[in-house]
Amino acid sequence: MRFLAVFVTVLALLSVSAAKDESKVTDFVNQHLNAIGTEQARAAAKNRVAQGTVAFQILNRGPQTWEGPATLVSEGDKLASLMKFPPTTYLTEWFVRDEKKTSVAPVRPGHWTEFGDFIKTHNEILTEGLWGGALSTGWALSHLEEQRAKLEDRGVKKVDGVDLHRFDYIPKKSSDLEIQLYFEPETSRHVMTVYLMTVTAHSGHTVNDSGREKEMHYRMEERFGDFKSFDNLTLPTRWIIRYTYGAVSEGIFDQYDITETKVSHNMTLDPKNFEIK
Repeated sequence: MRFLAVFVTVLALLSVSAAKDESKVTDFVNQHLNAIGTEQARAAAKNRVAQGTVAFQILNRGPQTWEGPATLVSEGDKLASLMKFPPTTYLTEWFVRDEKKTSVAPVRPGHWTEFGDFIKTHNEILTEGLWGGALSTGWALSHLEEQRAKLEDRGVKKVDGVDLHRFDYIPKKSSDLEIQLYFEPETSRHVMTVYLMTVTAHSGHTVNDSGREKEMHYRMEERFGDFKSFDNLTLPTRWIIRYTYGAVSEGIFDQYDITETKVSHNMTLDPKNFEIK
């Protein structure tokens, strides 16, 4: 009986501790959302169109840069993201979310870039409302309870010499990705999302085959900065996407550097923006 009483006491203490942790996370999410704007200002933005330019580089494959227009359109949980480049070089990255359905356009029939294939394979980046961070009206933290996702507080971490508050994002459905969200401690602004995945090497049929098998690492970062005010909402106007893939010593580093030059709300949108192809 004494053991049972101790067990019940410990269980009760754990429950209280978990409730306190959940309350702290809820408070932080509210601080973050208020850093974007008041509840009234956020609710008033039924849709958002962020327009600008994108510069693409393969950072470890020479200095060449491809440039083009970039547009992020969102309405509630719907989203369309377009990065367009000259047709003789890179073509287009086009991601669409219409509620829970997603689409990633191929660069040519049946073929996707490594980056596009990563987004297509891990479409929770789109369905959870993570893509584009607070630039999207469907931003994951604006409807965390509806998504039935969880945040786990990992405390303050050094990132490039700067203190940032890290939370791990746990989707309702299991994911191969480790998803980390980073915030400025002073402002509660979301400044980075990191997606991580490692694929272990498999044994080959022969010793030589096994030697050719390598552990593969995938890392995607979305970094946000240059915050400005639009219709009483504070939003980032710089969005840098870095995608690394491959073996440790042979990885390829892609970077998409987006500058938003215009952010508009409550526009008349063509429903075709969100059509699933």
